[in-house]
Formats: sequence, structure tokens, C-alpha cells
Amino acid sequence: MNSSEEEKLEVSVKYGQLESHFTGTVGDVLRGMIGFLSRVCPTYDLASRLVMAVDVKKLIEGLEGIIAITEEGLVSTIPSDLLSDKEAIRLQLIKAYLGYRLARQDKETMSLGDIITETRGKSGAVAGRLSEMAGNGLVVRVGKGEYRITTLGIKDFCDTVLPKIKSPSKEEKKVG
Repeated sequence: MNSSEEEKLEVSVKYGQLESHFTGTVGDVLRGMIGFLSRVCPTYDLASRLVMAVDVKKLIEGLEGIIAITEEGLVSTIPSDLLSDKEAIRLQLIKAYLGYRLARQDKETMSLGDIITETRGKSGAVAGRLSEMAGNGLVVRVGKGEYRITTLGIKDFCDTVLPKIKSPSKEEKKVG
């Protein structure tokens, strides 16, 4: 196959008595499948408008220059004093999330001890922030002393924290 040809995907779908076959690029097949599901299951079309999901590719692009992949694992490349306690905690949990999704680590959770170490925070402050964030649905406690970022936590971080990190403040612009 030469570089100008794209591989074709073939998918057959059967729902009750209805059956359909899709062939084409991944995008073409996906669009066909969504159209099929929207016609067959009108509630799917309505419900899909409410779905919040993490686009890992977009997340990685947004974190470029903030998180790096090294032989030792994912690392934060920005000074921790640029972030509040909550922001630093979420960044560490996002690193764990990505590390797991990119097969760089075995789990997507972090222990309270690891979060304290990575954020250089005080145990009481970190535990308090985690509790607040769990109450707001940004993180979840998974087992004893293990935490995971939620989809809402990632979305909120991308919407509120990343713009702040990526664009220097007016004072920094004046000094620099």
C-alpha cells in the first residue's frame, strides 16, 4: 500500500431486525455507525449530546510543555509554585491518568502519600483539598487512601487551569 492510500475499515452492525454494513476510512465508518444508531435508537442521539468524555489526544496536546514522558515515567515540567494546592493535586492525578492510558504505569490512581510527595504539600492540607475536590466531583477516592481524577476533574482543569498556565500574567509580560 502506498502512502496516499488509507486503510479501509469494515464493520457490520445488527440491531434487532435491522442490519447495516459500513466500509471506508475510520472516520467514514464512525459517522455511518453514529447515523445508524441515531436512526435506530433516537434516544442514543439525545443521550450522546449529554456525554462528557476525555479526548486523550486533545488532553496530551493541551499538556504539551507541562507534562513530559521520560524513561522514569511522566513528569511535570512546570514549577509547582505556579499552581495552587488543588491545581497541583489535579495535575498529579492527570499524570497518573495519562500514564495509565499510555501504558507507562500500572494504575490510574495515586496514594495520598504519593500525592503529598509529588506536590510537596503538607499532609493535612493535601487531605483537605482532596476531600473538597471529592465533594465537588473532581476526584474520587478509590479504596483506602487511593485517589483518581474524574472526567469532570480533567475537563475543569483543562478549562480553568491550563489557560492560566499557558498564558503568562500581565506582570510576567512586563518583567520579561
